[in-house]
Order: sequence, then structure tokens, then C-alpha cells
Amino acid sequence: MKVGSQFFLVCGLAVFGVSLGVVPEYNQGSISIESTAMAQNVSDEDLKKYAQAAIEIENLRKTTYSNIEGIVGKSMGQMSCNQRQSFSQLPDNARNMAIEYCDQSETIVKNHGLSVNRFNQITQQVKQNPSLKQRLQSIIGQM
Repeated sequence: MKVGSQFFLVCGLAVFGVSLGVVPEYNQGSISIESTAMAQNVSDEDLKKYAQAAIEIENLRKTTYSNIEGIVGKSMGQMSCNQRQSFSQLPDNARNMAIEYCDQSETIVKNHGLSVNRFNQITQQVKQNPSLKQRLQSIIGQM
């Protein structure tokens, strides 16, 4: 995958993660003014872990959405892992896929050495902090 497209993928995932609650423990209310200061505490190592996890999650999301859309016969709306009741309108097999996606997303984050909370913090920070977004782009370029 080209560096530019990886960057846009990760940034898109960051926005996706914040808006949809990709990982179950996302709590928008817990992000405060401290997030700008916290961005400086995001190590290059954590950004690399984040990028690797985000790319895996995005690939899983695309596959899952495609499979669910095949079942329901229409484009998927928003799917929020932190609000699993949002899956209640899906047929059983599609709902099971959505739940499995959320569980696998959490596992991916943990397998890359981040907690779910830390992944979500970085997602929020990348969205809000241009210099952190640039650091992330640089790390993706080295991958």
C-alpha cells in the first residue's frame, strides 16, 4: 500500500473511530482539554502500534460491512461498537458479524500492545492535533 493512501486510511479510520465508536470503550465525554497536552506524550512507538492496529481494523471493517450489506441488501448505516443496541435492527447472522467485528477490533488493538482506552485516546488526538497527524504520517511512511 502506498504511503499516501495509508495515511489517508489511518486518518479516515481515526475519524471513523471517533464518530462510530469502533472500539467498544470509546467515551467522547471523557476527552477533555487535556487532549492537546496528551498528544505530546504519544510516543512514536505508540503511534506505530496505533497505525498497525488501525490498518487491520479498517480492513476488517470493510470486509464486515460488505458481508453485512450482502445480507441486508442495502448500504450500512453507522455501526457503533460501544452501543451494541444499534445492532438490534440487523438479522441474527448480520448482528453476529457486527458483534464479532467489535470483539475482533478490541483483540487487534490489544495484540498491538495498546489498551482500548489508549487506542481511543490516540484516535481523538490524531483528529484534533495536526502535528500529531504529521508524526503519524511520518511513521506510516517508514512502515
